[in-house]
Amino acid sequence: MAFHYSCMIEKLFNMLRKVKWNVVYKYQLYRYSIILKRKQKKKCFNIVFFATFASTWKYDYLYNILVKDRRFNVTIIVCPVINYGYDYMIEEMDRCYILFKTKGYNVIKSYNKEEEKYLDVKKICRPDIVFYTNPYKGLIDDRYYITNFLDCLTCYAPYCFRESAILDELEYNQLLHNLLWIHFYETNSHVKLSYEKSDIKGKNVILTGYSGIDRLIDKSYIPIDPWKKKERNIKRIIWAPHHTVGENQPMNYSNFPLYAEFMQCMAMKYENNIQMAFKPHPLLKEKLYKLPNWGKEKTDLYYQSWNKMSNGMLCESDYIDLFLTSDAMIHDSGSFLIEYIYVNKPVQRIISNFEARNDFNSIGKKCFDIHYLAQQKADVEAFILNVINGVDPLKEKRTLLLKEELMPPNGILASENIYNYLCKQLKIESRR
Repeated sequence: MAFHYSCMIEKLFNMLRKVKWNVVYKYQLYRYSIILKRKQKKKCFNIVFFATFASTWKYDYLYNILVKDRRFNVTIIVCPVINYGYDYMIEEMDRCYILFKTKGYNVIKSYNKEEEKYLDVKKICRPDIVFYTNPYKGLIDDRYYITNFLDCLTCYAPYCFRESAILDELEYNQLLHNLLWIHFYETNSHVKLSYEKSDIKGKNVILTGYSGIDRLIDKSYIPIDPWKKKERNIKRIIWAPHHTVGENQPMNYSNFPLYAEFMQCMAMKYENNIQMAFKPHPLLKEKLYKLPNWGKEKTDLYYQSWNKMSNGMLCESDYIDLFLTSDAMIHDSGSFLIEYIYVNKPVQRIISNFEARNDFNSIGKKCFDIHYLAQQKADVEAFILNVINGVDPLKEKRTLLLKEELMPPNGILASENIYNYLCKQLKIESRR
């Protein structure tokens, strides 16, 4: 019954979007004010995180802050990703579940594959606050979509640092973005973009900083060294290619086919001076499987070959420790365009032409401008030699951009800003 009600609500809101969203938002303000007053009377608050991909989980710090506060009862619900087929759905759900179990988190699968049944989250968890990890309609089963949780305080912090200028609808103006109680934003530039792009003019947006980089800027965090060679006189360079290979891509970032063999040649040529980590986008392998000149066998052999190199390695897991213990990065990635700036080390972007700058939003352009650019292979080799020799003329500009525009407000981590905001709204004392 609730599921059908959710579908009706979604249709209603989509119709209203075509008319006057300011009327809708006034209704939302009224609705959320009632919900908030009801929640403020409670002594313990149930918080649910709807997790999807293991690679897009960016709430570690927030989760750990909340579980240390006994006023919050926190549960992670792993929602299977349903738009890539059943086998992938089960595989990714299990991978995500194991990740959280390994961390010792309170986690539940929302789908029982033996009984082929979905969990009734409202009945089992009785959530007061719901955090989404992805905004996309159709990624998870509709019974967990925001239209079925309009009686909760719904929140979202982006799973990546939004840099694109061509994905405005997807990144700022989906139904979920406009129905959220609070949308936690990365920078003032993103707040401005929400005002320009969303139907409700960013009225539910709060600037907190990007929670995905908390570990990168936490001075108390000690990274685990994932590199094969531990000698620190050998420079550590990450190569992070994007997944947009082939035709009909929404963005044209990737230069992987042109540089795949060359990067291994560079690693071998400078074997005594560098080691290189191949850090592909999680979707690149699936895209290469379908590419005519690659396919599954060639792709798997290429991936495996990185680990067989004396100074090479394949990294498909968490990248924070990799970033912190590296010396430089070469990439044509999306979010990494901004994220790697936080470690303040030399970074080069491979581009097909200098018009590539136009692909990015305002903050993306500023980060693009403090990258060393490579339009040909000789530029990449020159960058590698500069890393070996400690040459980095853009360091001062990176430091300035970090200080002026990228660091979270209030001199604290983004997750601490989110926690403090929740406490303020619930009228309880922050313990940070």
